Amino acid sequence: MAGGSKRHNALALRVGAALHGSQRAECTAFQSDQRVRIPAVNRAVYPDVTVVCGAIESDPLDVETILNPTLIVEVLSASTEEYDRGDKWMAYQSLSSLKEYVLVAQDDRRVEHYRRLPSGGWEYSDTTTGTIELVTGAKLDLDDLYRGLPD
Repeated sequence: MAGGSKRHNALALRVGAALHGSQRAECTAFQSDQRVRIPAVNRAVYPDVTVVCGAIESDPLDVETILNPTLIVEVLSASTEEYDRGDKWMAYQSLSSLKEYVLVAQDDRRVEHYRRLPSGGWEYSDTTTGTIELVTGAKLDLDDLYRGLPD
């Protein structure tokens, strides 16, 4: 989110760094300037952090736009939370490549995690302590994410 709060930006950077530093070699993490197209709703979005595992598929209309995210992370803010949980989340579910969706709270210590099941449904977990292991092989340690954040 361009112009986000210091806390929002610090959390997004920490998540991106954790994903980049601990995921499988065939996965690539991108920060919030990376556009992702959702063909089913003909919309392009800019997630806070995007990870693609394997070959990156580009939009034929714009080679800099990704079509196949494996993992998407959104840092929640008052102005975007409803959209991130609602219409945007519904649109993300149409991406067959998407295996995980992570919502990171900035106002309290909380990470919500959706993981796609083999059936196509989604498993939900809500974590306030410890570490979350992701399909990319990366781990998000909540102590590391939330330690010393700016106000």
